[in-house]
Amino acid sequence: MKFLSSRINNFIDMVSKLLIGMLIIMIAILIVIILGRYFFAWGSVAIQEFVMYLHATIFMLGISYVCRDRSHVSIDIFSRNYSDNKRIKISIFFDLIFLIPFSVFIIYISSDMVFASWDIFEGSGESGGLDYVFLLKSLIPMSGILIFLSGISNLLDNFVKLKS
Repeated sequence: MKFLSSRINNFIDMVSKLLIGMLIIMIAILIVIILGRYFFAWGSVAIQEFVMYLHATIFMLGISYVCRDRSHVSIDIFSRNYSDNKRIKISIFFDLIFLIPFSVFIIYISSDMVFASWDIFEGSGESGGLDYVFLLKSLIPMSGILIFLSGISNLLDNFVKLKS
């Protein structure tokens, strides 16, 4: 169990490092867009859409990192008084009842839309925009897959903690 959890965690860490690089690129491009617009009266719809694509990628794929590290917003009004053992059991319960089914739902509900988008190689509705909307929509099931993997990793880690 620990081996599989470690593999999943390493994969999510690799994705998060890639996302950090994308964030740096996105910030650099935003600076270029702002300077170009205000000092040179220059702008590009394609570059602005590229920033939107980077932002969507960082957000959609970064969710799995947040789920795995439990760094999301949570209200621990009741659980702060619980023992570690009880917190682990509650975490297992919520992962099994909410996180994993939600991730499967995301994959299921978005699959038809993504396949339809790929069938026509859906592009931007803006003139001069990027013709890669089909890739952008592919982030939705990819996000579901990564959330599922982070949920499995959490479950495995919690089962190991529960046994020890």
